[in-house]
Amino acid sequence: MKSILRLVLVSLVTLAFAGVALAQTGSTGSTGTKSTAPAKPAAEKKAPAPKVIRATGELTAADAKAGTAKVKTKDKELSLSAETEDAKESLGKVKVGDMVKVAYTEKDGKLTLKSLSKTKAPAKSTSTKSDKPMESKPATK
Repeated sequence: MKSILRLVLVSLVTLAFAGVALAQTGSTGSTGTKSTAPAKPAAEKKAPAPKVIRATGELTAADAKAGTAKVKTKDKELSLSAETEDAKESLGKVKVGDMVKVAYTEKDGKLTLKSLSKTKAPAKSTSTKSDKPMESKPATK
């Protein structure tokens, strides 16, 4: 009788240790089968989205059908290509010479238009006063 009790006790202890070892490694799924796919870090799963750059300038060329636009900013001229239908649609709503705000991304030297909207032209100075700087007078009580 003692030998049967020992055999059952040893079997239960062995199964308990095996269960703990499998739970720590996490090598079984919910069905009890071994997972063969290696775990990938979260950084490798997705590439970071390109940074959106914003600029304001004069529209020098636009082709809604081809989805291309050229915008002259203060310091450079941007050659943009639209890939989405919304961006191509916005090209049809503006005309050459309009002041526009653009949002675009740059990847491998290619500028991709994300959005384009018409903006007001910068106000020109039409002052009739002289160009002399204003003189400041000391405050008196």
